[in-house]
Amino acid sequence: MEARSDLIYDVGLYDGGDTAYYLFRGYNVVAIDANPLMIERARVRFSKEILAKRLTLLNVGISETSGTATFWISDNPEWSSFDRTIASRDGTAHRSVSVSTVPFSQLLAEHGVPHYLKIDIEGNDRLCVDALSSCKIPKYISVEAECVGDSAVLSDETSVTMLELLREVGYRKFKLVKQVGWIPIGTNGAANLYRRLVQSVARGRLRVGGLSRIAERLTVQGRIAASSGFVLSSGSSGPWGDDIAGGWMTHEKAKSLYLRTRHSYFSKERALYSFWYDWHATC
Repeated sequence: MEARSDLIYDVGLYDGGDTAYYLFRGYNVVAIDANPLMIERARVRFSKEILAKRLTLLNVGISETSGTATFWISDNPEWSSFDRTIASRDGTAHRSVSVSTVPFSQLLAEHGVPHYLKIDIEGNDRLCVDALSSCKIPKYISVEAECVGDSAVLSDETSVTMLELLREVGYRKFKLVKQVGWIPIGTNGAANLYRRLVQSVARGRLRVGGLSRIAERLTVQGRIAASSGFVLSSGSSGPWGDDIAGGWMTHEKAKSLYLRTRHSYFSKERALYSFWYDWHATC
């Protein structure tokens, strides 16, 4: 399979926020989503990029085999999934549609191995990572650390399944990133505290008038806006690779950090699906 340094895959297009950023950065994009509503909106929004052949939109689901499957469109669009328990969280209304499905390996063969692979497909992320075992892996990847239904309870061993899969296909360096605010979690406690404080003053519980406007400039979103002129949408996956602050961790350090973070988070009673972190990895 051809490896392409000019290409990014957006697996889980959602509202197009990530695709817009990748196009702005000058990359060609293959954007994939099983939800036909998201694809149709993107066709309108990115009509010029599609015409210029910089963007390929694929309305398919990722599965182990080609065929069709039932996809659940949630009234909370970011929970739409092939897993009905995810689409119906908190009793959210949802409806079914039939969509075509393909193995991720087939898309890699057709479009090439990307420079960066972003995956966020509510429970089926593993299928994309598994497909990398038989090809050259992308230089950078990001994927949800875990995505479960309301009643699922994960053991420590199960909760690090995605990290282990990333290592198995060849990744050796890792970053753990909180999805809200794209805050990297690291072993430097002072740096972590600073980033959390800035985020809270800018948009959280410590938000205060003019001070919040100053703090906003110091957030990840604010710094990217100041340096490039592009404003990341709040629901996007944000920057990737070396653009994320902090150093890369070994597998063992990443695993230890993740379990500590998870234990601390769930030391208080919380909804299981509120633990929103991404793994970023490189070779």
